[in-house]
Amino acid sequence: MNKFIKEGISAGFEFIVLEPKESLNDAIINFDKEDGRLVYEVEKLLRCFEEDMDPRDAVDWFYYNTIETTHMKGGPFFYDENEENYLTHHKKHANL
Repeated sequence: MNKFIKEGISAGFEFIVLEPKESLNDAIINFDKEDGRLVYEVEKLLRCFEEDMDPRDAVDWFYYNTIETTHMKGGPFFYDENEENYLTHHKKHANL
C-alpha cells in the first residue's frame, strides 16, 4: 500500500483513491492533512494513463474524467509540477 494512503488511513480520514491503484498510486505525491485528501502529480498521472492510450487521449481523459473527482467528498487534489501549483486547490499555490 502507498505510504500516503497509509498516512491518511492512520490519521482517520476517508478519501478517494483513484483506480486502478496498481498504476495510479505511483502518481500520489502527498497527503494533505488539512483537508484529508490525497495529492496526485498531474504529469505522473498522465504517464500512467499513457500506458493504455496515446498522449492526447491521456490529457483528454484527465481533463474530462479524472479532474472532476476533486469536487467529490474526499476527492483528490491535483498538483502541476510545471506550474508549481495545485490545479484544484484554490488556497494552495506553492511548491510542495
